[in-house]
Amino acid sequence: MLGQKELKPFKIAMLGPTGVGKTTLLTVMRKQMNSAVDVSQLKLDTGHPQIPGSAFETDQLLQKCLEDLDQLVKSKGYYAQGGIGGTGEPKKFYFNLSKLKKNASSAKLVLEFQDYPGGWIEKNASQVLDYIKDSSVTILVIDTPPLIHKKGKYHVSANKSEIVQQILLRAYSEDNSNKRRLLIFAPVKCEKYLQKANEYRQIEQSIRSGYKDLIESLNSEEFSNVSAVITPVQTVGNVLFSYVEEIEENGKTIPKFWYEKTNKHELAPYDAEQPLRYILGFALKDALDAKRTQRIELVNWFRDMLGLDDDLKTALQKFGEGCKKDGGFVVIKGGHLLG
Repeated sequence: MLGQKELKPFKIAMLGPTGVGKTTLLTVMRKQMNSAVDVSQLKLDTGHPQIPGSAFETDQLLQKCLEDLDQLVKSKGYYAQGGIGGTGEPKKFYFNLSKLKKNASSAKLVLEFQDYPGGWIEKNASQVLDYIKDSSVTILVIDTPPLIHKKGKYHVSANKSEIVQQILLRAYSEDNSNKRRLLIFAPVKCEKYLQKANEYRQIEQSIRSGYKDLIESLNSEEFSNVSAVITPVQTVGNVLFSYVEEIEENGKTIPKFWYEKTNKHELAPYDAEQPLRYILGFALKDALDAKRTQRIELVNWFRDMLGLDDDLKTALQKFGEGCKKDGGFVVIKGGHLLG
């Protein structure tokens, strides 16, 4: 009997320093994806169908993170600090999408999210570079309060923005394949800045300022294969940034960010599925354009994407069409590369 065809995953690299919220974003994305994909008649499972134990490992890791976030919201006290613990070692999170009411052998689209310790962007940058080069999508996770508070006084130190910009530009410059790429600026912990009409504009303006060198470079002809979007994610929902406590330690000022709880003590992420909508819209369009222009050999996952049945393609397309384009959601460049 012939062996089962190997499924090539569509690869997404997470990017951001320690404590910024990469694992938190993955956790709430998984939580909200469950309900979001059902609307489009899709089935979302964890794990790679051809890697034994990957579903259990992914579920176990994300469930622990979800419990930590629940505790953050439900714990006593008016103020909270931070989020969940950082990643101690590199981890791959697999999700696979298939059509509802299909058998287990029906065609699937496998997504591979690569997470790793945030400290690697300084201590193991070469590995981070490899992850980004190997991925079609990079999600740059941004801690929003340091980005905006006091005109971004703590942005460079908290988000390591200078190093992050260098890594991205080097990764994109050194890639000679000219494959299409999507960069998602994902500001998290942004609830405070989305409470009132038009306040969300602070997020876009601060990203354009805080990542000015990167965005200006990406707008050059050299990076015409890269699209970039902003997708704010309210990762917790009922915990809002309140103030910064500045502590003096060994002659240095250490900022401590505090968050105010609402009277609703429940985890309520919002728009956490939006990065996935952009990812799927981008992936489908890229695959279809590749077929028309004979670029299929560039990326192995194209063959899997084009091999999906029409029902699944239609469901994925419908899900991707749910991308928001206002209220803080912005296409910075490369809109013609998106679905």
